[in-house]
Amino acid sequence: MSQDNSRAAIDETAKFLFDASDHAIIDFISRIFSIHIDKATAEITRVSSEYISHPGFSRHLPDIVLAVHDKTDPKPLFHIEIQTEHDGMMDLRMVKYGYLIGASRSQMDENDTRIISIPHQVVIYLEEHRRIRDELKVKIIFPDESEVGYIVPVFRLYAYSAYELSEMDLYLVIPLILVKYRKRFDIICRRKNLNQEEFDALVQDVLQDIEQITTITGTYEENGVMDEKTKDIILSATIELYTQLHQKYIRDRKSKERVENMIESVTQKISKKWHMIGIKEGRQEGKREGIAEGVKIVAKNLLMIGTADEVILKATGLTPDELDTIKREAL
Repeated sequence: MSQDNSRAAIDETAKFLFDASDHAIIDFISRIFSIHIDKATAEITRVSSEYISHPGFSRHLPDIVLAVHDKTDPKPLFHIEIQTEHDGMMDLRMVKYGYLIGASRSQMDENDTRIISIPHQVVIYLEEHRRIRDELKVKIIFPDESEVGYIVPVFRLYAYSAYELSEMDLYLVIPLILVKYRKRFDIICRRKNLNQEEFDALVQDVLQDIEQITTITGTYEENGVMDEKTKDIILSATIELYTQLHQKYIRDRKSKERVENMIESVTQKISKKWHMIGIKEGRQEGKREGIAEGVKIVAKNLLMIGTADEVILKATGLTPDELDTIKREAL
């Protein structure tokens, strides 16, 4: 996988996490921006993140733009930029994105003055770099010499474990801790003589992180902290990010099997839970249609990220015919 393709795959996986439930996203926004949002009344809208600027009709694609619909008016916008590597022009990009997002929803006031509201913004870095700052700062000086300070906070996700992120209510993004290993594997593999002991230790670190992620998601779902959809998305993203590391660096069958078993141990609990719910509903309604709806959701997500059929069958309890049916439905 080329460097550009690898970054694109990471970007898409990061965005996929924000397809989670509103409650999970509200937990994330509340903590990352230190803003209280009432989960009982707020709703999240994913805002189109493609903006066209003039001249030249160039396209700009900020990563994630969300609107919170609550009792507040106007409804605040939140822009989350997830950055794999350090970018010396990130401060200017955030100013540009902030302006374009605000301008797209600008309004005229009673004095015929156009009002542009800049969204709340944050940059989340996934890989360590010595030049990453605590804040991105830009000073804008107007012709009359008045000045405006533009500041965007930075969050170094690579500095935290899965447990630390979960304790901060940032459990939605715990799969992204795996991205930091890409750079670490690169450093080891570029050396003339590979240090196998160091390489194996790094693989074990990856597996330990995945064990943390699966434990957290399973526990949080059982305790009602996250719903089925959110947990399924987190597990799917975890498998995808591990697969990227496996294909490029790890390439060890036993490690891959261990990861699949970790995911399976959590999804088996899902299968049993939904199976019992389905049986209860089926008895009440005199039919069986509702029995495996939750299991189908799990199977579809595992299929989407390329999980082997035999792993899905063991994790969900489906028959091969039932899995074939789900595959046809997904086409």
